[in-house]
Amino acid sequence: MFRDAIYVISIQYLSIGQAGGTGLLLAFAENPFTDLRRGINSPMPAFGTSLRFSGSTAAGLVAVNIAAVVFGSTALFGKLEVSPIWIVVGRAAFAAITLLILAVVYRLPFRAHRTDLAKVGLTGLFLALHWVTFFTSVQEAGVAVATLTFATFPLFTVLIDARARQQLPTIIEVGAGLAIILAVSLLVGRGLSDGAVARNGAIVGLLSALFFALFSVSSQRLGQKLNPVVLSVYQNMVVVLFLAPGLPFAARIPSVHDWLIIAALGVIATALMHQLYFFSLKRLPASVCGGFVALEPVYAIIFASVLFSEPIGAMIVFSGALIIGASLLLLSRSEMGVAAN
Repeated sequence: MFRDAIYVISIQYLSIGQAGGTGLLLAFAENPFTDLRRGINSPMPAFGTSLRFSGSTAAGLVAVNIAAVVFGSTALFGKLEVSPIWIVVGRAAFAAITLLILAVVYRLPFRAHRTDLAKVGLTGLFLALHWVTFFTSVQEAGVAVATLTFATFPLFTVLIDARARQQLPTIIEVGAGLAIILAVSLLVGRGLSDGAVARNGAIVGLLSALFFALFSVSSQRLGQKLNPVVLSVYQNMVVVLFLAPGLPFAARIPSVHDWLIIAALGVIATALMHQLYFFSLKRLPASVCGGFVALEPVYAIIFASVLFSEPIGAMIVFSGALIIGASLLLLSRSEMGVAAN
């Protein structure tokens, strides 16, 4: 049942990917794929920028909505009866191949300083640990708990950033952090089904959020030096190289049918959708894009309830509202800091 439902999602990905690609081509009509060549150094709307409706804005809104819905469905791939290590290696391999083709076709520069390559390797390690812990959390605690615990990553990002700047968090950040801690405590204490495995899954979900925060912070500086497509190629390659030695020891090897599903995860949901999100960042304020993507747990929980009959209890709804609201606040504070600096 799970495999059939995910297969249906994969087929839908093909139509979504086609729609997203059409939108990109229309938006790039005047100067095709300028965004890929310029990379992250090309101008982005600053935090607090007013949202003026135009053709470019409309394309950005369509792009970020498509990306947010697809991002919300990625957790469902953890329902595959396959080891998370196989899922992540397959996802990274297909994503790297797709992005490599884009980089070669559009002649993107691959050159990187030797010191930067060491940092790229570290970000790839964080990405690998994030993906493995996330899918492990899905398999042990369910989609709702995995996505909601992952949604706490802004709290870890604020703490890491505060330590790096040697500054204490503000009162607002502390308050948002306490709200997230309360929500997670309620979720783990009352929102989970009985069983140590589910609670361990929630803890692994928090580790996933920590690794994603480390990945985001460490990748931010690299994004100023390397084209984002090329950076993603390197990072996904590191994921494959880091986890591949563990494949012989990972149980539940994918079938041919599973590989088709994992290919959709790597090509559509990872490689193309992340570029689509980057495309939207060029045309919308970061706060608007972040607001749409922050709804990822909502989409994931709805999909899991409809397709896999996962229950949505009152505690999950309450905890989810606290986590998403506090995370949005922390994200906005983070963006304000970036704009100020």
